Amino acid sequence: MAWWFRNRKSREQDLTTAGNLRVALHRVLAGDLPGAENALAEAAKFDSSSADIYLSLANLYRARGDIGRAIQVHQNLMLRKDLAESIRNEALLGLALDFRAGGFLKRAAASFKELLEAQPHQLEALRELERIHVESGEWEDAIRVRRQIGSKDPMTSNILAHLWTGLGRGHAKEGRASDARKAFRRALGQDRGCAEAYIALGDHCFREGKARKAIQHWRRALPLHPSIGVLLYPRLWEALLSADDLPTYESLMQERLQDDGDDHEASLWLARAIVKQGRIDEGLTRLRRMLDRTPQFLPAYAEIGRILLRENRDGEAVKTFEELLDRLPVERPLLRCHSCGTEDGELHWRCPQCGSWESFF
Repeated sequence: MAWWFRNRKSREQDLTTAGNLRVALHRVLAGDLPGAENALAEAAKFDSSSADIYLSLANLYRARGDIGRAIQVHQNLMLRKDLAESIRNEALLGLALDFRAGGFLKRAAASFKELLEAQPHQLEALRELERIHVESGEWEDAIRVRRQIGSKDPMTSNILAHLWTGLGRGHAKEGRASDARKAFRRALGQDRGCAEAYIALGDHCFREGKARKAIQHWRRALPLHPSIGVLLYPRLWEALLSADDLPTYESLMQERLQDDGDDHEASLWLARAIVKQGRIDEGLTRLRRMLDRTPQFLPAYAEIGRILLRENRDGEAVKTFEELLDRLPVERPLLRCHSCGTEDGELHWRCPQCGSWESFF
């Protein structure tokens, strides 16, 4: 009889624990993190030995931004002598992610490395460690980690190209021109379609006074990304203007518009090239036609106003700026990360939020 009561109590405890875990799951799915925390705390009262409950609680604390409590729970778990190796590794991963979320990058890196000693192919740990190295500017370490990831990620070649480019930029900043050039070449050896590598190599050539080579590299980058014009058009302008070759720039912008008639940046820079060559009315007409089609593209109003002011056509300029002021609440469309949804007006090769490469469009 005593045996029956003990087993009944055990069954009731299991049901209560499982029930609270189900409630916690539903609360998380509903976005009610405080409710989920309460359910997990109740589950822990009925079964304080369950590591899964505490792992869930720690992860919930991290999701809520309560990093200190998450760290404490994970550290307490790892002090337990009865913990299975798989659970200990899960707790160590959670602890590393806690440190990462709290900005303790050195401690996070040390925890990820400890985990990788036990599980050398743990993909999440490798990716997070790579991310820390990238954000710390430790490009060679990031490359080593990415090589460990290797074929487990189909994006490895592309990401290695970006990492070699980052290393090259670091060398260039330190004045190590030869090492920078080699790194950029290594980047393109990994992925011939890496636009960032072509841009960086072009920048390097331009700094060395090799404008024609720079232009060649930048032109190769043009078709590789749909929003790349915001980076390349000013570079090409500076190079071709210094070479007194604006007809080539004009032709290049015409080609871009043949490929994509909605490239407003190309239309804007084409008008600038036309005006700079003395064809003032032709440039103004092109800008006004663009505004007829896309009246929300504010930079065109500003460009028209500047041209008119330079030509001493102040009355027309005032009207243009009044139109611009009327439309100022309309903002230029933001680029969006297709991995996490982060929006920004700047083109990033790597999302500053989730770390994805070439995800901004």
